[in-house]
Amino acid sequence: MKRLRSPTLLSYILIGFILVALPLVAAIFTAIARVDRLAHESHDTVMAVQQNTVASRGLVERATSMERSARQYQALNDPSFKNLYDEHRDGARSLLDRLGAQAGNPRMSAAVARASRSERQVTALLDASLDTIGAEELEARLDALRKDTIAVVREQNAISRSMASVMSDKAKSLKRALLMQAILVIPVSASLMGVLFLVIAPPLRRIGQGIRALGRGALGEPIQIKGARDLEELGQRLEWLRSRLVELEAQKSQFLRNVSHELKTPLTNIREGAELLLEDSEHSTPNDLAVVARIVHSNSIRLQRMIEALLRYGAEGDLNAGQPDEPVRLDQLVMALIERHSLDAAARSVRIEHHLEITPMAGNAKRLQIIVENLLSNAVKYTPPGGLIEVRLRQGADVFELEVRDTGPGVAEEDRGRVFEWFYAGPRPPGSIVAGSGMGLAIAREYAEQHDGSIELLPTAEGAHFRLTLRKKT
Repeated sequence: MKRLRSPTLLSYILIGFILVALPLVAAIFTAIARVDRLAHESHDTVMAVQQNTVASRGLVERATSMERSARQYQALNDPSFKNLYDEHRDGARSLLDRLGAQAGNPRMSAAVARASRSERQVTALLDASLDTIGAEELEARLDALRKDTIAVVREQNAISRSMASVMSDKAKSLKRALLMQAILVIPVSASLMGVLFLVIAPPLRRIGQGIRALGRGALGEPIQIKGARDLEELGQRLEWLRSRLVELEAQKSQFLRNVSHELKTPLTNIREGAELLLEDSEHSTPNDLAVVARIVHSNSIRLQRMIEALLRYGAEGDLNAGQPDEPVRLDQLVMALIERHSLDAAARSVRIEHHLEITPMAGNAKRLQIIVENLLSNAVKYTPPGGLIEVRLRQGADVFELEVRDTGPGVAEEDRGRVFEWFYAGPRPPGSIVAGSGMGLAIAREYAEQHDGSIELLPTAEGAHFRLTLRKKT
C-alpha cells in the first residue's frame, strides 16, 4: 500500500492559520449579526415609541378640542360646533384605535377602552335634544373624558419607558454575550496554536539537535525526522551528510594509521642510528659528526612525537565519535590535572595558584581533559623557575570560562595569529632541546569548538594568557 505523502511545512502553517482564524472569524460574524439585529430592533422600537408618542399627544389635543366644541355647542346651540365636535371625535377615535392596536399591554388596552367609553357617552349626550342636556351632566362626562384621555397618555409614557429599558437590557445582554464569546474564542485559538506548535516544533528541534551533533562530531546516532514532508527531506539530507562524514572519518583514521605505520619503522631506524653515533661521539673527541647526530636525534624525537599525537588524535576521534554528552564536573577535572603537574612544577620551583568554582556541565570528559592538559602542560613548560601559573575557573550566566596564565616569555606579536595552526611550533622552551609538535593547541581548539566553545590568546604584559570558553547546553 502506497504511503500517503505528509503535508509540507508551509501547508501546516497555512492550515494552522486557517484553524486559528476560524473561531475569530466566526466570532466576528456572529457579533456583526447580533449587533445588526439589535440595531433593527432598536430602530423599530424608536419608531414605534415616536409614533405612539405623537398619537398620544394628538389624542390630548383632539380631546381638548372636543371638550371646547361641546361646551360651545351647548351654550350657543350652533350646529356648526356640533359638526366640529364630530370631526375631532373621528380623529380621536382613529388615534385610540391605533394606540389600542399597538399597545400589546393589558393596562393600555383597558385605558383605551375607558377613554372610548367616555367618548361614546359624551357623543350620545350631545346627539340628544339640547333641551334634555343638563350642564352638570355634560360637565361630568367631559371631565371623565379628560381623565381617561390623560390616563391613556400616562400609560403610553410608561410603555415608552419600559421599551427603552428593555432595549437597554438587550444592549447589556449583548455586551455580556460578546464578552463571553471573546473569552471563549481566545483559549480556543490559543489551543489551536498550541497544537500547531506541537506539530511543527518537535521536528525542527530534532533537526537542530542533529546539526549540533554533526558540529560536535557525534556521528554515531542516525538522524530521523518525522513531520512535514520538506522537513523529512531535510532530515534525509542530514542523514546522508552524517553517513558521508562517518565514511570520511573512517578514511581519515585509516590514512593516519597507514601513514604513521609506514613512517614509524624508518624513523625508528634513524633514531637508533643517531643514538649509536651519539654513543660513539661521547667516547671520542667531539666533531661535526656528533653535531649532526645530535640534530638527527632531536628531530627524530620531534617527528616521533608528532606521529604519536596524530595517532592519539585519530584514536580519540574514533573512540568518541557519536557518543552523547555526559555529566562532567569541570572543576574536579581541572583540579586533577593541576595535581598531576604539581610535582613537575615544584621541581622547577614554579607555583600553581588556582581558584575553581563548582562547574557541573555536559560534555565529553576525555576531550575536555585533553584541552586542559595542553593548556597546563604548555604553561608549566614555558614558565621559568620561580615563576607563577594562575588557573581560574568560573561560571557565567550562559558560559563556563577557564583561564590559564603564566609568567613565561609569552608569545611574540608576530606569532600570536599562528599559535592555533596545525604543525606550527613556537620557540623551544628554555632548557629544552626538542621543540613541540605544533599540534597540541590545534587539537585543543578543535575539541573546544566541538563543545560549542572557543580558545583565545588574550593580550597581557607578561607571559601567556589563554581563555577557554564553553557555552552551557540547555
